[in-house]
Amino acid sequence: MTTADSLRNLPYFADLPEELLERVAAGSENVDLDAGTVIIEEGSESEEMYVVITGELVVTKQGSAEKEVTLARLNPGDVVGEIALLDQAPRTATVTTAMPSGLIRIPAASFEELLSDANVVRRMFGTVTSRLRGIEDTLRHEERMAALGKMAAQLMHELNNPAAAVGRSTSELNRVYEELNDEATALARSLGDGVDFIRPDPPPELSPIEASDREDELAAYLEELGIADAWELASGMVASGWSPSLLGAALEGVDGGLRTHFARWVGLRATAGQLISEIGIAAGRVSELVRIVKEYSYLDQAPIQEVVITAGIKDTLVLLKHKLSGIDVVVEFPADLQPVEVPGRDLNQVWTNLIDNAADAMDGDGTLTISAANDSDVVRVTISDTGPGIPSDTAERIFDPFFTTKEPGKGTGLGLHTVHTIITRIGGEIDLKTDENGTSFVVTLPTAG
Repeated sequence: MTTADSLRNLPYFADLPEELLERVAAGSENVDLDAGTVIIEEGSESEEMYVVITGELVVTKQGSAEKEVTLARLNPGDVVGEIALLDQAPRTATVTTAMPSGLIRIPAASFEELLSDANVVRRMFGTVTSRLRGIEDTLRHEERMAALGKMAAQLMHELNNPAAAVGRSTSELNRVYEELNDEATALARSLGDGVDFIRPDPPPELSPIEASDREDELAAYLEELGIADAWELASGMVASGWSPSLLGAALEGVDGGLRTHFARWVGLRATAGQLISEIGIAAGRVSELVRIVKEYSYLDQAPIQEVVITAGIKDTLVLLKHKLSGIDVVVEFPADLQPVEVPGRDLNQVWTNLIDNAADAMDGDGTLTISAANDSDVVRVTISDTGPGIPSDTAERIFDPFFTTKEPGKGTGLGLHTVHTIITRIGGEIDLKTDENGTSFVVTLPTAG
């Protein structure tokens, strides 16, 4: 096929006068390039524009902190390089072939001839305006994410220090508390002859019903001893292994007037031990969340990483645990899942939006299934819910910006648009399958290498 025929078959050039088309074609050339060939380099002089006939091009730009930002992917029929030719300025982005591609190179002189046709000029300015808006939106998003990353890094650092301090203090408090109990036990034995102060072993793990029954039984016994806050003390005592029979054995040698005070002291001691344990658990969870958020955000790491997606999905499930209460979560990952090379922080944003929407669709009751599989040179991730599904007229618009099915005040309509933008920018695909039995999003990502 001649250069003129190739141009004639593209909507961008279809209505050119035949004479003008032939002149432009005569000054242009067809080029076939391997994947990874740089055809335009950011900062270089403007000498030509390109038309994509076959294959795919990726447009990138250096962002903040020397981060390379993917601005767009160009497919057959698209043109690139015309902006810099229009304003006689250096290139603002780098363009590389993403796969073996066939292009038409139109030099500056032939480009000037194209500008003589009003339809081409109108179409070109429409393309330029749309592209500039897209570039501006992408770069603003990247700058905001970079600023958010710095703020999150500082926040994680500030959170980690007090969390670690609480953990250390809790360990020391537990040691002091145990020594205090040893001394208190010795003093308790002086309350009367034959006092054998028992420190029970923690009970086996109890179900909520078993624990409640034991607490009721112990609280009733404490009330018989005249303890006013018996129901408050019973929970900690049961968790420490106390029962009415064990407490009764500990009280056998205590004088009658001191039995109430002694029993309450045992209850307070058990409750204090339970609180120390809870503080330690809470401090550990704060530290764990700091770790997860740092890994989730890929702070202090290069913008593009070789990522095994299972870690990001599991961390996302931890962060959204509060929204998944009452929902059965099924995770199916093969052991040999291939890694993908993507911006890890952006990819976790994808999982967050998809899982969050699935939880909203099921409203606290249903099954969330997340599976992944290798498929040649891609990895496919499927996130399915058992919600009511999405109506067909809504499904057609689900990735449009600002479109949302949520009631006013809940959501901005940017979640799924952001998902689609991120996945497209990294060369992946997202498909939607929905009916009255639920909804599935299938994300396809190219593997590393």
